[in-house]
Amino acid sequence: MKKAILPSFLFSALLFNQATAQTNKAFAITSESKGSYNWTVVRELDLATGNVIRTLFNPAENKTVIYEGVNGARFAVNANTPSPTYSGVAAAAYDGKHNRLYFSQMWTNELRYFDLNSNETKVVVNTDANYSTGARNDESNVVTRMTFASDGNGYALTNDGNQLIRFTTGEKPVITNLGNLIDSKNNNGVSVHAQCTSWGGDMIADVYGNLYLVTYRSHVFKINIQTRIAEHIGVIKNLPATFTTNGAAVDGNGDVFISSAVNAENYYKVNLSTLEATVIDKKDGDIYNASDLANSNLAYQAAKVAPVAAAEIIGNNAISIYPNPAINKTFSVQFQKVPAGAYTVELTDANGRKVISKNITVGGLQNETMSLPKGTSAGLYLIKVSNSAGKSIYNDKVVVQ
Repeated sequence: MKKAILPSFLFSALLFNQATAQTNKAFAITSESKGSYNWTVVRELDLATGNVIRTLFNPAENKTVIYEGVNGARFAVNANTPSPTYSGVAAAAYDGKHNRLYFSQMWTNELRYFDLNSNETKVVVNTDANYSTGARNDESNVVTRMTFASDGNGYALTNDGNQLIRFTTGEKPVITNLGNLIDSKNNNGVSVHAQCTSWGGDMIADVYGNLYLVTYRSHVFKINIQTRIAEHIGVIKNLPATFTTNGAAVDGNGDVFISSAVNAENYYKVNLSTLEATVIDKKDGDIYNASDLANSNLAYQAAKVAPVAAAEIIGNNAISIYPNPAINKTFSVQFQKVPAGAYTVELTDANGRKVISKNITVGGLQNETMSLPKGTSAGLYLIKVSNSAGKSIYNDKVVVQ
């Protein structure tokens, strides 16, 4: 039986995010002109309208750029020094705590960030070898997805899903290659490593400690950071055939704002629970195809979730919950490798109050649908499965939007 401790940062993140309003802005990696594919310009977008608020960096403006290492030492530069984004940017993440825009170039193994607190255009460069993912002329090694999670750390992911990298943001940053993502047993043949479905795109995070990978083919995977298991939760609906999803950020309403690198007709917002997309229909034509989006919002940040005491979470390969977050207040419990017999499934809220309890007789592989009562509030719930002797054999958390 595999055991993991529910991280204590989760609860502080819940409290912090209840008191922190989501912004409705994001940084977009674009080209200088619409329809181009030279990803070197950083713009700020209003996610409510899709309008450009400002241009943060454009190499064509020839502004003086200050380069520093993570130790604060300045690099010598001259007129021939290339721009900070010269080889194109496919992954970016905004660190709201320190007001930094981290990014990774297509063809280099450096982790960089724009220091947005500086009155100058300042870029800090981390050359730590732990960020190296191998030869970048091999597209499988290119970092194309990046975000900040609720633990305050940044996470970057290569195209092939075989290198998930965590980076800290303190005075002495630590970069750790966590290894490959692992396909969930519930993925039904859709692998997080498959080039045809799962490369490219972007990542976002939620307040419950998960990452979400939205691929360029608009497949969505939920990633458990502790186990690195990637669960395929579906494909975004209602997008045009020409739309590839390359940038993703959470907007002020908790929806996922997405952009395309090849389609400059419209932006879309997506309900993460239903994966239904609706168009943000701009009338002025001011739409940039973008390779990446970044802001500090977390999915489900607006949910009114009461703090709960830290508890041991027991996960195993015998029982699983899906979809999680629950869709339309319904989810399934899948019994896969448990002895035949009687079991009780119980769901409680964050204050320990029982929401539902169901007695189940298991005779083999089977799914049991759990429907929450009308009026069930959005938030975090705890689920427990007990055997006929009353012993708890499974505990986990369920998110209800």
